[in-house]
Amino acid sequence: MDNWKDLKPFLEPQAIAIIGLSRKTGEHGNNALENLLSYGYRGKIYPVNPNTSEILGVKTYPSIKDVEGPVDLAVISTHRSRVPAHVRECAEKGIKCISIVTQGFIDAGDEEGRRLFKEIADIAKSSGCRILGPNSFGSANVFHNFCSAFARISMQRNPVGLICQTGGLFNSSSEFRFIGKGIDIGNICNVDFADCLEYFEHDPEVKVIVLHIEGMLDARRFLNVAKRIARKKPIVALKTGKNEQAAKAVSSHTGSLAGQHEIWEAALKQSGIISVDSFEELTDVTRAFCLLPTLTKPDICVATFSGGMAIMALDAMRNTGLRAGRLSQTTLSKIEKLSPEWLSVGNPVDFWPIVMGSDSMTRALSDILEILLSDHEFGGLLFIQIIPAPAMSREIKGLLDSLQVKYPDRPLVAALTGPCSFELVKELQNEGRVLAFPAPERAVRALARLYQYTDFRLRSPAN
Repeated sequence: MDNWKDLKPFLEPQAIAIIGLSRKTGEHGNNALENLLSYGYRGKIYPVNPNTSEILGVKTYPSIKDVEGPVDLAVISTHRSRVPAHVRECAEKGIKCISIVTQGFIDAGDEEGRRLFKEIADIAKSSGCRILGPNSFGSANVFHNFCSAFARISMQRNPVGLICQTGGLFNSSSEFRFIGKGIDIGNICNVDFADCLEYFEHDPEVKVIVLHIEGMLDARRFLNVAKRIARKKPIVALKTGKNEQAAKAVSSHTGSLAGQHEIWEAALKQSGIISVDSFEELTDVTRAFCLLPTLTKPDICVATFSGGMAIMALDAMRNTGLRAGRLSQTTLSKIEKLSPEWLSVGNPVDFWPIVMGSDSMTRALSDILEILLSDHEFGGLLFIQIIPAPAMSREIKGLLDSLQVKYPDRPLVAALTGPCSFELVKELQNEGRVLAFPAPERAVRALARLYQYTDFRLRSPAN
């Protein structure tokens, strides 16, 4: 079954009805209509509110039955007791995709919530409509200038498809706003993880798939689908609800079964999914898959201004599958010619004694990094540099930008520290061309996940 094809209106709606739209606008208004207008969404919008005739200059309708044109997506945000009636009216009108924002169904844990949820599910089953949620933040497609959520998101065209069970991930990272397309499946009526995975499998604008999993009912189907898709596109997952207290919170948030953490970890790994342990790692690894080419070898060259920082990087490689390989004889000879006679050259490459005596530190550093990037004995290069002053920040940025352009097929990751490193790392992250981190450990971790996925692809090639 091609269930994924039914999901297109959630991400590319031509006409959207917003049922229960508030008249409140402006800052903190949380108005989905106002957001859509600000994004430049070009489809038709039909606000449904029986208490007014217009909102923000857009005509409103007393009910969905009064909307004269065809609608392919309805967003419902009313009291839970009225939601089943709205769903039924949408189904009768022929609307095939419905997103329910309202909470208080199986997440509430009371008998009334369970009864209302069953009523919605029964309507969906009899009518054939697809329902996102309840308790869903909605869906977003930056490439379509669209987001159905009441809160605004960043409109950066990143090649990332997010499937989550909390709207908090749509726009919550200050380091990397990684939503290109997003679906919050909420309490899972009849749109689940596997459906959304298959949609992004066939989406040419999605390069990386990101998952936030609290729990699910049909884990077997999900894992089978994920294993097939992971051979084509990287899937990065953050599974939450790892301890007893968190598992109970999952039940109250989405009404899902969290499951035993160790079993989940083994199942995700077997399916080729890159499982991460924190939101920070989810962000770092997603950025790595977006920006870096394939890491085909575990041998990493570490070029560093500081021996101590290099040791931190080597420690971080322990139990990751990565290692510091040997310099090729050609590379070794070239670096030795640039070095003081007393310097023992190896990997890590301590470039500080080389550049400190040069007429141009940046030019000398560029020569060293180009020599290392030209050595294909290494899978990738980790560059560690202190940024003590704004002038150095500008020079290092220019250097990294030029190296990324000149060596696009070589994984290059920068770990930048020092008084002026924060702003530079942030600038590089926002521009989205060079992968940079504020610590060697985070850089190594990202490279390790990149190699983990490459290793899976080599062992399980796509058909």
